[in-house]
Amino acid sequence: MTLINMIKRTLSVLTAAMLCSVGLAACGAGGQAADSPAEASAETSETAAETADDTSSEPEKLPETDEEWHAAMIDKSLTSFGNVTKMQEKLTAAKNGEPLNISYLGGSITEGMTVAPTHPELCWANLTYEHIRDTYGAGDGSNVTYNNAGIAGTPSKLGVLRLDRDVLPSDPDICFVEFAVNDGGEGDYQMAYESILRRLIENDVAVVLVFSVTENGHSCQEYMQSQGEYYGLPMISYRDALMFMFDYGKMTWKDFSDDQSHPNEAGHALVAEMVNNYFDKVMEQPAEAYEYPEQPLTEIRPYGAHLYDNTNLTPVDTADWETGTSTPHFEDGWIHKVSAETNEPIKFRFTGKFVYMLYHEVSSGNYGKAHIKVMQDGEVYDEIDFDPVDKNGWGNCQVKLIGMSPVNCEYEIEISMAEGDEDKAFAVLGFGYTIDE
Repeated sequence: MTLINMIKRTLSVLTAAMLCSVGLAACGAGGQAADSPAEASAETSETAAETADDTSSEPEKLPETDEEWHAAMIDKSLTSFGNVTKMQEKLTAAKNGEPLNISYLGGSITEGMTVAPTHPELCWANLTYEHIRDTYGAGDGSNVTYNNAGIAGTPSKLGVLRLDRDVLPSDPDICFVEFAVNDGGEGDYQMAYESILRRLIENDVAVVLVFSVTENGHSCQEYMQSQGEYYGLPMISYRDALMFMFDYGKMTWKDFSDDQSHPNEAGHALVAEMVNNYFDKVMEQPAEAYEYPEQPLTEIRPYGAHLYDNTNLTPVDTADWETGTSTPHFEDGWIHKVSAETNEPIKFRFTGKFVYMLYHEVSSGNYGKAHIKVMQDGEVYDEIDFDPVDKNGWGNCQVKLIGMSPVNCEYEIEISMAEGDEDKAFAVLGFGYTIDE
């Protein structure tokens, strides 16, 4: 690479990383990244940039036929095989008849928003599961199981709280992680993402990272790829593959998606083909010893988080709050009665270090501010009025950090309606918490 290209490459990566830090994708019901920047396409197609300017070597021969272009796109998606030892062990064991449990953790793209309501079998997660089952399963493949834990609107900082509830109970051998368009670049996302990776690896899971992108180019692939390289993980980027085709005018966004964020049926099939390409080649790669990094890259504050809801946490006092909520996948919470005659708080008590409140977010409707009082070991830690109404809300689950402590402490949390909003609703969907056990 010439000095000019090295400078261009460095500036591109820095620019994309800075822009990602101000973008936050709301990839929910028909969602689009909110104020997310367009990533520099040159950053995703280094070979193309070098070909244009590097006169010190022969230019790369571009594909000629449609078939060659398609093959080149699939090759572009394979960012890294990572350390293949654990994956090879898992797949070999499956061929020998041992169980192979495959999980998928992500947002609406993983859930299969555009196809799942009528044809869940056509989402990229199910298509890749079927390919792995048919390729590596023993006999009829019944020893390979499927768990799709994709839920619309989930970024890493919600995914890390869901991991304990939605993924680990299935005892996964392989887990795909997809959050590149739902995350922002801020530290809380990076800590949550790394916490997910470390927890999975420490549970002997072969982790595969999938990097997505929105129409306007928003993707947090940069920091996710850095973490993937640090942990030696396989990485598949449909962002890189699509940008390569877009740069040369061989595809448009509408070939891949019918909105701003989600693959259409053809897009899901394409993502599946990219993932399957890795599994078609991984057994041919040389195995090597794996050294797990003892030190994380970030503070991983939410590492090991658990989730409380009304199935495993009983309030000290329910007052004028009802049990049960309507938020999909988070129905086991508590909601304030709009017809309540008093405004007595619902009260919770439990032990933890970091505490996160899960709540129902909306853009409009009869929802109002809640008054939240948090106490640690009998002392007031914080007291705020909190509004669940946001212009990007669509009835999804959101997360708010409400307590921090370096050691375990006794939390007492009281939630009532703020003054003037006593006749409105507020839904507490649960609490995430970390604890030293």
